[in-house]
Amino acid sequence: MKSKILLFLFALIGVTACGGAANDVPKDGPATGSIQIGVDESFSPLIKAEKAAFEENYHFAKLNLVFKPENEAIADLLNDKVRSVVVSRELTEAEKGIFARKKITYRSFKFAADGIALIVNKSNQDTLITLDRLKSLLNGTAKNGKDIELVVDKANSSNIKFLVDQFSLGNSGLAVAEVGSNKAVIEYVQSHKNALGIIGSNWISDGENPTSLGFIRSIHVLSVSANGKDYYQPFGYNLALKKYPLRREIKMILKESHSGLGTGFVNYVCGDMGQLIVLKAGLIPLTRPITIRQYQINQ
Repeated sequence: MKSKILLFLFALIGVTACGGAANDVPKDGPATGSIQIGVDESFSPLIKAEKAAFEENYHFAKLNLVFKPENEAIADLLNDKVRSVVVSRELTEAEKGIFARKKITYRSFKFAADGIALIVNKSNQDTLITLDRLKSLLNGTAKNGKDIELVVDKANSSNIKFLVDQFSLGNSGLAVAEVGSNKAVIEYVQSHKNALGIIGSNWISDGENPTSLGFIRSIHVLSVSANGKDYYQPFGYNLALKKYPLRREIKMILKESHSGLGTGFVNYVCGDMGQLIVLKAGLIPLTRPITIRQYQINQ
């Protein structure tokens, strides 16, 4: 009789233990569930297109995009507010240290290349600029630069952070004004003759997107030179061959200990369909090969 009672108790404990484990099972999988993803607003058009295509294919998946400046998005990742972020830089040593102390692993995936685009009013016929000139405008030392108003989306966005790192400038004392978003920068340049806007090229690179087409037709995109001789614009061919001086890479940083929805979305973005969306957006895919052909046009 005693042996039967003990057997029953062990069986009961086993069922209880299984029930407790079930509560710890992740609530999302590679194609199901709901997660938060932090996105620097510079990459909004591209990631919105990737999200729409992904959710169209996987009806039980929900990606909630949270648009914030790059540094704020990474802070949310460190504080478990988002599962993944789309940014233009790797984690700093201090940020990596936080993950190490918490014994949390992360993965970083480069999936596209774009450029920092410099734009001016349609009435401005000076469409060439050198990196030296841009640096002097940013730090306020440019000769005859008082009439030029530099505008950026936000002070801690990836756009201005890239230029600060590019020119080894401090985070304070920059001669720039923030207007809130890449879209607001374009609109400001449209209405101010002396404005020079700093945006992500993703906002003006998609030749099939009516919004992108409307933007690029209403402003001039500056050609940029690193040596004062060769000038390039932040589009296709120049980005692919790394000729454009202000080229950067877009990456997704993922903090996920299981094969969840974050992993599923990364695999999609880095896969064939996701890379086709990158190409359609006028940017350069980084996980799939592309073919560059030269054509001679007789005029």
